[in-house]
Amino acid sequence: MKKMLACLLSFTILASTLTGCTVGASNATAAENQAPAETQASNEPAQAADPSVKTYNFVFIVKSMQFSFMLSMIDGAEAAAALVPNINIKCIGPETPYSVEEQIQLVEQAITDGADAILITPADSTGIVPAIEKANAAGIPIATPNTKAYGGDVLTWIGVDNYTVGYELGTALCEALEGTGKVVLIEGTAGNSTSTERVDGYLDAFKNYPGIELLDSQPADFNREKGMTVMENFLQRYPEIDGVGSINKDMTMGAIEACKAVGRDKEMVQVTFDVDNDCLDAIDAGDILITGAQEEKSQIANAIYACLLACNGYKVAPEQYIPMTLVTKDNTNIYR
Repeated sequence: MKKMLACLLSFTILASTLTGCTVGASNATAAENQAPAETQASNEPAQAADPSVKTYNFVFIVKSMQFSFMLSMIDGAEAAAALVPNINIKCIGPETPYSVEEQIQLVEQAITDGADAILITPADSTGIVPAIEKANAAGIPIATPNTKAYGGDVLTWIGVDNYTVGYELGTALCEALEGTGKVVLIEGTAGNSTSTERVDGYLDAFKNYPGIELLDSQPADFNREKGMTVMENFLQRYPEIDGVGSINKDMTMGAIEACKAVGRDKEMVQVTFDVDNDCLDAIDAGDILITGAQEEKSQIANAIYACLLACNGYKVAPEQYIPMTLVTKDNTNIYR
């Protein structure tokens, strides 16, 4: 038991140092023709595994192996698992991005393979429930970092308050427009809790500004190319657009590309979610006003930690919120 507690302590340290966030669990682009895509955490951790401590095999199933945010979560998962020599983690995703049907198949395979715990970011918060129920029946703890599931017995969900940040970003957009203007929204994937909650936040923020007119709101599946296509359609349909709110930065980068192609990028304010170097460059260049940094590596590290605790008989909180930081020109340097 002392050896296991030492592992848990070292894991707690990693979870807090990946992004500087507080650990909460103790509250008890790949080619499209790869199928299924997967990565395997290093089998060479910093110290040799102690044979007296059980080795745990975890499976992490993402929404898409072509989504940069999910790839960053995989990096966090592998870093977390590498710290604890008695955790092996397989990171996999559907061949077809955001295919809940393929995610269900991957959960079923993880059950067949005897996984000790399953972690999944559901592509469809309702559609994934049958797979969660199968894991429940097999006695395998299942956690949902980042994206909630709307059913089944989930060990824990760990993520940000998507509604609140959507509200804050919507408010920032309206304030930048001084309370008057025509705006559009680029949504994520229908049925996905992350997208739904963020959109709801935006919409409620807009209600506070009678001078703001929502022209249109369309999904682009968290995808840069689809975000560009949706924005192209908006530009053709609406001669005046003052602001663009998006559910993630990949879609925003596509939208910016569409606007620049027709010389309309200076006409509108863009706000979004998530951070990478492209997004930070866009903020510094004035193409994006503000984004939300949701510390995805801390989310997955805490989820793995929660699964490890559960495997050793500890209780964990059913919901754990990771703080989200708003990023503007004033603090982009922190994230580089």
